[in-house]
Amino acid sequence: MTLFNYLPIDQVSIGEKSIEGISSLIGRDGLKDSAIITSRSVSKNDFFKKAVEVLSGTRVFNDISQHSPMDEIDSIVKEIKGRNVKYLISIGGGSVIDSTKVIRSKIGSEVSQIAVPTTLSAAEFSHIAGYSENGEKKGIRGKNLVPRYIFLDPNATLETPTTLWRSTGIRAIDHAIEATLGDGLIDLRVIFSKLSVEKMMDNLEGNWTDKRQECQVAAWYSYMDVYDSPMGYSHQIGKIIGAKWNIPHGMTSCITLPEILKYYSASPPTGMAKLATSLTGEKEGSKAIVSLAERIDAFISEMGLKERLSDYGIKEDDLKPIAEKLGKTDDVLLEHMKNML
Repeated sequence: MTLFNYLPIDQVSIGEKSIEGISSLIGRDGLKDSAIITSRSVSKNDFFKKAVEVLSGTRVFNDISQHSPMDEIDSIVKEIKGRNVKYLISIGGGSVIDSTKVIRSKIGSEVSQIAVPTTLSAAEFSHIAGYSENGEKKGIRGKNLVPRYIFLDPNATLETPTTLWRSTGIRAIDHAIEATLGDGLIDLRVIFSKLSVEKMMDNLEGNWTDKRQECQVAAWYSYMDVYDSPMGYSHQIGKIIGAKWNIPHGMTSCITLPEILKYYSASPPTGMAKLATSLTGEKEGSKAIVSLAERIDAFISEMGLKERLSDYGIKEDDLKPIAEKLGKTDDVLLEHMKNML
C-alpha cells in the first residue's frame, strides 16, 4: 500500500499585500489575542515596521536568533502561556518559523500559526520544528505543527541580505533533491523537485519582486511531499554542524550538497537518478547524479557562496564524530566529507 500524507495547511497566499491579508484574516478584534514573533534583525526592516503598524495591538517578540535556541523559546512561552492567544504570526526565516511551531506545541495546539517567510528555507511548509539546546540540534515533528496560513509575499524578502537569500535558495534545492530519496510516490516528487530546482536556478540571482516570488514558489515545490520524504545525509550533516559550529542553515547546504550527491552516485537511488537524468539529460543514473553535482557546485560558486567546513573551524579530527552521530562511519562517506574541508 502506498500512502501520501497531506499536511493541514488551510491556505497559501502568493503575492503582495500580505499584511492586509493577515489583518483581514484575523479581524480587528482578534489582534489583541495575537502575537508576532520575529528575530532582532527582521524587526529592524521596513516591512516588519509596517506590519506592526497595520496590526497594531498585537504583542511583538523579537528575540529569536539563529538555530532557535530553546531558552529564547521558553522565554516567550512564559510570557504568553495562559493569555488566550489565538494566532501566532511568524515573520522571518526558518529559525523564527520553527521557534513558533515549538512555542505552539508548548502553549496549545488550538493556536493557529500564520507564517510570512523572509528566506527560502521553506520551514513554513514543514511539519518538523528544529531547535538547539547545549550546542545540539534537536527537533519535534507532527502534522499539526505546520502553519495553517502561509503568505508568500516578495516584499517581505526585499530587505533580506543577498547572501542569506541565496544560500537558503540552495537549501531549498537541497530539499528538492533529497526529497527524491524516499519510497512512495516517486514520480510526484521528481516532477515537483525538477520544477523547484529549475525555477530556483533561473531566478535566484534576481533581486526584484517577480524573481523573488518565483523563488518562493520554488521553495514551496521543494517541500511538496515533505511528510513522506526522509532527508538524506546533506541535511543530516547540516543539522549537526550548523548547531555546533554556528553555521547558517543555507550555508551548510552550500558546503555539503555537491559532495553528498557524488556519494549517492555510487549506488544511485531510483528517485534521485530520475531527477538527475531529467535535469541533466545524462541517461545513466550514476553519471547523471555526478553531472548534477557538478552543475550545482558551479551554481553555488556563481552565487558567491562557495565555502568549506574549514572556514568554520572544522578539522579532519571532527569528521568521524560527525559521522558517528549519523550512524554512518564507512570510509567512503568519510572521504567525501574530507572533500568538504
